[in-house]
Amino acid sequence: MGVLRKKPENPIMPPIQINIPYSMLLQRIDFVIGHRLRPEIYFSGDDLDACNEMEAKQLADTLHQKDLECTIHGPFMDLSPGGMDRRVREVTLDRFSKTIDLAALFKPKAIVFHPGYEKWKFDGDVDLWLESSLRTWRPLVEEAKERGLTLAIENIFEESPDSLLRLLKEIDSPHFRFCFDTGHHHVFSKIPLPLWMEALRGYLLEVHLHDNYGEMDEHLPMGEGSFDFHGFFDLLSQWGLNPIYTLEPHEEAHLWRGLEAAKKYINY
Repeated sequence: MGVLRKKPENPIMPPIQINIPYSMLLQRIDFVIGHRLRPEIYFSGDDLDACNEMEAKQLADTLHQKDLECTIHGPFMDLSPGGMDRRVREVTLDRFSKTIDLAALFKPKAIVFHPGYEKWKFDGDVDLWLESSLRTWRPLVEEAKERGLTLAIENIFEESPDSLLRLLKEIDSPHFRFCFDTGHHHVFSKIPLPLWMEALRGYLLEVHLHDNYGEMDEHLPMGEGSFDFHGFFDLLSQWGLNPIYTLEPHEEAHLWRGLEAAKKYINY
């Protein structure tokens, strides 16, 4: 998200998380508190390296005192939890474990990670990716369980829900759930939205709400691209699902337009 400035006059702030990089949150905590924004705190690799635990604890305490619930988004650049290279997996495991350590301070409703399956990298061999992935996720889920936390894997380049469903079934834990990303589905999926949701609805914990025209991951506010949000929210309503909702604006203007658009679909 770009530089935070000021909001439109007198908006009603919904119970929606807003993706905010950790470094930005530190700098603009007064703004976030003043506008009652509930952060989904994104920790990049650089954030993890630079993070001072005392500083993070102070930030977490401030959010708790102000009754601003948070979620966490872990690092993903260059990481591969199901990668074939053992040392790459070790680095990934270390990054994810560090994220869980920090998350314990914030007591988030969810910790989102990218699962890392890409058809072209793995030559379509889901079994190969799955076997390697389990070596990463099993200890992480156990760590999350011990800390009372819940992880959620997010669809990125997946063309179908099959690989995610197999991983979720293999782990088979209430501490390991699914985060559905509307924008990623619209760009990369070859499977219709109802079939995706039917396959994974039993694991759904969180939804990332952003839009595009099906060509690039533009992170537009809802309704400014061509994703079928009416159909999506109809499905959630039919199945009685009420996940955590998160906006991922990449610029400040999109934050306020996204919150306004959410009023059409989310009661608050």
